[in-house]
Amino acid sequence: MKVITIESEAYRSLTRKIDRIFDHVKRWAEQQAAPAPDPLEIWVDNDEAAAILEVSRRTMQRLRSNGEITYSIRGGRVRYTLAEIQRLIVGRVVASKYRQEADLLAAHREYRERHPAEPQPKRTKK
Repeated sequence: MKVITIESEAYRSLTRKIDRIFDHVKRWAEQQAAPAPDPLEIWVDNDEAAAILEVSRRTMQRLRSNGEITYSIRGGRVRYTLAEIQRLIVGRVVASKYRQEADLLAAHREYRERHPAEPQPKRTKK
Protein backbone atom coordinates (compact mmCIF):
# COMPACT_ATOMS: atom_id res chain seq x y z
CA MET A 1 0.00 0.00 0.00
CA LYS A 2 1.31 3.41 -0.98
CA VAL A 3 1.03 6.44 1.23
CA ILE A 4 0.55 9.72 -0.58
CA THR A 5 1.29 12.97 1.17
CA ILE A 6 0.27 16.44 0.10
CA GLU A 7 0.77 19.87 1.53
CA SER A 8 -1.87 21.17 3.90
CA GLU A 9 -2.75 24.09 1.59
CA ALA A 10 -3.33 21.70 -1.32
CA TYR A 11 -5.49 19.53 0.95
CA ARG A 12 -7.61 22.53 2.04
CA SER A 13 -7.98 23.61 -1.59
CA LEU A 14 -9.13 20.11 -2.54
CA THR A 15 -11.70 19.98 0.27
CA ARG A 16 -13.05 23.43 -0.73
CA LYS A 17 -13.51 22.20 -4.29
CA ILE A 18 -15.27 19.06 -3.07
CA ASP A 19 -17.55 21.19 -0.87
CA ARG A 20 -18.43 23.43 -3.84
CA ILE A 21 -19.24 20.38 -5.97
CA PHE A 22 -21.37 18.96 -3.15
CA ASP A 23 -23.26 22.28 -2.79
CA HIS A 24 -23.85 22.43 -6.54
CA VAL A 25 -25.18 18.86 -6.67
CA LYS A 26 -27.36 19.51 -3.62
CA ARG A 27 -28.89 22.67 -5.19
CA TRP A 28 -29.48 20.81 -8.45
CA ALA A 29 -31.21 17.94 -6.59
CA GLU A 30 -33.44 20.43 -4.74
CA GLN A 31 -34.42 22.09 -8.01
CA GLN A 32 -35.27 18.73 -9.54
CA ALA A 33 -37.33 17.78 -6.49
CA ALA A 34 -39.32 21.05 -6.60
CA PRO A 35 -42.97 20.38 -7.34
CA ALA A 36 -44.12 21.06 -10.88
CA PRO A 37 -46.25 24.17 -11.27
CA ASP A 38 -49.98 23.56 -11.14
CA PRO A 39 -51.69 24.35 -14.49
CA LEU A 40 -54.68 25.68 -12.52
CA GLU A 41 -52.41 28.32 -10.99
CA ILE A 42 -50.83 29.55 -14.23
CA TRP A 43 -52.76 32.19 -16.15
CA VAL A 44 -51.93 33.09 -19.75
CA ASP A 45 -53.18 35.99 -21.83
CA ASN A 46 -55.08 35.76 -25.09
CA ASP A 47 -51.98 36.13 -27.28
CA GLU A 48 -50.08 33.39 -25.47
CA ALA A 49 -53.08 31.04 -25.53
CA ALA A 50 -53.48 31.62 -29.27
CA ALA A 51 -49.76 30.96 -29.79
CA ILE A 52 -49.84 27.73 -27.76
CA LEU A 53 -52.97 26.48 -29.52
CA GLU A 54 -51.67 27.72 -32.89
CA VAL A 55 -54.93 29.51 -33.68
CA SER A 56 -55.82 33.13 -34.39
CA ARG A 57 -57.10 35.60 -31.84
CA ARG A 58 -60.41 35.54 -33.70
CA THR A 59 -60.64 31.78 -33.11
CA MET A 60 -60.06 32.44 -29.41
CA GLN A 61 -62.96 34.92 -29.53
CA ARG A 62 -65.14 32.30 -31.24
CA LEU A 63 -64.27 29.71 -28.57
CA ARG A 64 -65.22 32.21 -25.85
CA SER A 65 -68.46 33.22 -27.60
CA ASN A 66 -69.51 29.60 -28.10
CA GLY A 67 -68.77 28.78 -24.45
CA GLU A 68 -66.12 26.23 -25.40
CA ILE A 69 -63.46 27.77 -23.16
CA THR A 70 -63.68 29.36 -19.74
CA TYR A 71 -61.85 32.62 -19.24
CA SER A 72 -61.47 35.58 -16.96
CA ILE A 73 -61.16 39.26 -17.79
CA ARG A 74 -58.71 41.11 -15.57
CA GLY A 75 -57.64 44.65 -16.21
CA GLY A 76 -59.30 44.57 -19.60
CA ARG A 77 -57.28 41.54 -20.69
CA VAL A 78 -58.66 38.08 -21.35
CA ARG A 79 -56.87 35.32 -19.45
CA TYR A 80 -57.09 31.53 -19.39
CA THR A 81 -55.59 28.89 -17.13
CA LEU A 82 -53.14 26.42 -18.64
CA ALA A 83 -55.46 23.69 -17.39
CA GLU A 84 -58.22 25.10 -19.61
CA ILE A 85 -55.88 25.22 -22.60
CA GLN A 86 -54.95 21.60 -21.87
CA ARG A 87 -58.65 20.66 -21.68
CA LEU A 88 -59.17 22.04 -25.18
CA ILE A 89 -56.26 20.01 -26.49
CA VAL A 90 -57.23 16.77 -24.75
CA GLY A 91 -60.89 17.16 -25.73
CA ARG A 92 -59.75 17.70 -29.32
CA VAL A 93 -61.65 20.97 -29.55
CA VAL A 94 -58.44 22.42 -31.01
CA ALA A 95 -55.72 20.35 -32.69
CA SER A 96 -52.31 20.97 -31.16
CA LYS A 97 -48.87 19.40 -30.97
CA TYR A 98 -48.85 19.72 -27.17
CA ARG A 99 -50.35 16.52 -25.81
CA GLN A 100 -48.71 16.19 -22.39
CA GLU A 101 -48.89 18.62 -19.47
CA ALA A 102 -45.09 18.84 -19.43
CA ASP A 103 -45.10 19.91 -23.08
CA LEU A 104 -47.67 22.58 -22.32
CA LEU A 105 -45.65 23.91 -19.37
CA ALA A 106 -42.51 23.95 -21.54
CA ALA A 107 -44.38 25.89 -24.24
CA HIS A 108 -45.48 28.40 -21.58
CA ARG A 109 -41.88 28.86 -20.36
CA GLU A 110 -40.62 29.29 -23.93
CA TYR A 111 -43.30 31.89 -24.67
CA ARG A 112 -42.39 33.82 -21.52
CA GLU A 113 -38.71 33.77 -22.50
CA ARG A 114 -39.53 35.15 -25.96
CA HIS A 115 -42.06 37.70 -24.64
CA PRO A 116 -40.87 38.86 -21.19
CA ALA A 117 -43.54 41.54 -20.97
CA GLU A 118 -45.43 41.46 -17.71
CA PRO A 119 -45.26 39.37 -14.52
CA GLN A 120 -47.78 36.63 -13.89
CA PRO A 121 -50.82 37.93 -12.00
CA LYS A 122 -51.25 36.43 -8.56
CA ARG A 123 -54.33 34.30 -8.10
CA THR A 124 -56.31 35.20 -5.02
CA LYS A 125 -58.57 32.75 -3.28
CA LYS A 126 -61.94 33.94 -2.03
